Amino acid sequence: MTQTADRVETDDPDAAEDREQFHVDLRGIVDILSHHLYSSPKVYLRELLQNATDALEARGRVEEGFEGKVTVTSADGKSPLVVRDDGIGLTADEVRTLLATVGGTSKGGDFAGARRKLLGQFGIGLLSCFLVADEVEMRSRSAKEPDAETIHWVGRADGTFSVTVADEPLDTPGTEVRVHPRHGDLSWCSPETALELATAFVEHLPVHVEVDGRLVSKETPPWDLPIEEQVRWCRERLGFEPLGIVPLDSSTCDVRGVGFVLPYTALPGHRTGDLLYSRGMLVADSDSHILPGWAFFCRAVIDGGDLSLTASREAFQETGSLDMVRDRLGQALLSELIMIQAMEPGAYVHVMRLHSHGLKALAVDDENMRDLLRSTIPFTTTLGNRTLDELTSSGEKVPYVTDADVYAALEDVAVHAGTLVLDAGGAHDARLLGVVDPEGKTFHEIGPGDVVAIARPSEHGDEQAAARLAGRASDALAEAGVAVEVKDFVPATRPALWHPSEGGASVLVLNGAHPAVGRLLAAPDGTDVADAVRALHVVGMLLGRAPVDAERTQVLADAVAGLIGCCVPDA
Repeated sequence: MTQTADRVETDDPDAAEDREQFHVDLRGIVDILSHHLYSSPKVYLRELLQNATDALEARGRVEEGFEGKVTVTSADGKSPLVVRDDGIGLTADEVRTLLATVGGTSKGGDFAGARRKLLGQFGIGLLSCFLVADEVEMRSRSAKEPDAETIHWVGRADGTFSVTVADEPLDTPGTEVRVHPRHGDLSWCSPETALELATAFVEHLPVHVEVDGRLVSKETPPWDLPIEEQVRWCRERLGFEPLGIVPLDSSTCDVRGVGFVLPYTALPGHRTGDLLYSRGMLVADSDSHILPGWAFFCRAVIDGGDLSLTASREAFQETGSLDMVRDRLGQALLSELIMIQAMEPGAYVHVMRLHSHGLKALAVDDENMRDLLRSTIPFTTTLGNRTLDELTSSGEKVPYVTDADVYAALEDVAVHAGTLVLDAGGAHDARLLGVVDPEGKTFHEIGPGDVVAIARPSEHGDEQAAARLAGRASDALAEAGVAVEVKDFVPATRPALWHPSEGGASVLVLNGAHPAVGRLLAAPDGTDVADAVRALHVVGMLLGRAPVDAERTQVLADAVAGLIGCCVPDA
């Protein structure tokens, strides 16, 4: 397959020129553009604006002090959408090879290669117009030659194009593209859409761009705004009030930007995409990311400077340069967090608490994040919040639980006993403890069966009464396989401790300091305490967050019914 074009004879007697045939299927290329290269038809306007600004830049390189401008005139149903620039323009030979540069293959990699050349970029950009149109016209006059002719190119979705000298030449060098939208795609070229799209694409571009006479470019980018205006920009454009604002610059590839810390909890892998620009032109606004994956709590607005774009110009190429920039931005973000910790500890703690689960997940594998969190992120314990450094530096064994229900079952007992128990019920807490203490010298896991050891119950003052009640209670619970003890422990408001069996009988410790148990201790011989003991057994299981079956639920219901019967006599 060659990349040249042949003459095609036409039977149309009104045709003013011969048409030329691509050696590729333009319909196939348009299909590739719409289904595999571009994410949406809206990119046609960005591509035309990019072509126009590229042309201005090219002319500025040969004419010192040249600035120029780009104008967009929207379609109204009768006339096409028109994009006009006074840039470098194209010669006849450049126009003839324009689409052949990209038409020789349909491989995405070759598209990317072609884009690295000016004509390849221009050609793919022009082909993108076929996403919304069946016919595209271009008039171009080169600034390289004082008396250059205006070349008229017409491309059609049927795979043909024509190149002639324009009947209506341009007055000055530059290029004008006319997009004749299909009936069903007119909305993409309407005044409202053209204004909205162009504003989004070029608002921070340092080039004069007008849409229907309205300036839509040269807005100060957020990274150059004062902090108060950055807050307002984030609120109006991103929809949230940032907890913090982090400058994100990298001398590598001349990258500039700013990061806004999210005021709501975000999870790793579920972060809204960064807002990416390339020399002021919007590249992506939804799915692409330039910050490291661990920076899920921050949304960045970045200009990639010299970073290379993909063939679609909707993302940066995953190259070594991008890896280096991503690493530098991550370091800048970490440095800012450390500075905030020192200067604004209250704000730092707020950020850490809001995003603690995700930050812990990252700290498992990232040493820098782990070092930061060890001394700053609070963990919940029964004796108040503690950092990992505070826990490891105590020199004592630190018991922890990984289940929220187990922690709830142990908490009141541990608090009153003055025993520290660490709540490691978060999704990544136990893994983080394992990384911090790989040999298990500090942290060790406990379970429901350790509640008695934590409570440290003492002998009841009336040992004979305690032994008598323990025997009667053990008889009542023999079929359930429960051994009963009667001792005193705090808090006195908790009537019983229960922990499951581990190869033997489960243990129920009745609290002699609790009023209800005190009544049982004082009950005379012959009193039937079985129902009360069974009810206390169920209460102990519930307080220990153990699953209670229907039979034991009925035991508790019967006990409540009996209590009501004692309090309220039959009518």
